[in-house]
Amino acid sequence: MTVWNVMYQDWQLECCGDPFSVGDEVTWQLLVDTTVPEREWAAELTEIEGPVESSGGGPVVCSGGVTVPWTGSGDWPPRLRLKGLLTVERHGGEWPRTKGVVRGIHVVGQAYSEENLVPGKRTLRPVDRCPKRFEHVGRAAAGAKLRREETGVLVELEVE
Repeated sequence: MTVWNVMYQDWQLECCGDPFSVGDEVTWQLLVDTTVPEREWAAELTEIEGPVESSGGGPVVCSGGVTVPWTGSGDWPPRLRLKGLLTVERHGGEWPRTKGVVRGIHVVGQAYSEENLVPGKRTLRPVDRCPKRFEHVGRAAAGAKLRREETGVLVELEVE
């Protein structure tokens, strides 16, 4: 058994996801987001390495019970190493899903000044059940320098 950190973004869940609890079995399409700032997410980043294989939806990489699509162009490499944040994808193409058991859930909070993300101001609040809606406060209160928004949940997903 391997436990992976998976980010389920607020808009993906609010649009067409179903809330879940610690201990629930889930089946999700996953991506590797290679654009997240490594400095901010270092502890949650993952590396997927394995052979590139064909699936009904295109090339995928399978490793440690997780399947993610390869989104590169040109000929498929025989093997690939991806580093980034695993994320749930509800609006992309079709590729094999990853099944696992939820072992932990943390609501992700992020501080913003004006419209800019403030590095180093991310929080993780443990919960037993994932919310269907997240706190979106819009603008900071009068006189406040920062506003805080919930941007999704970070899930500890155990897979075989």
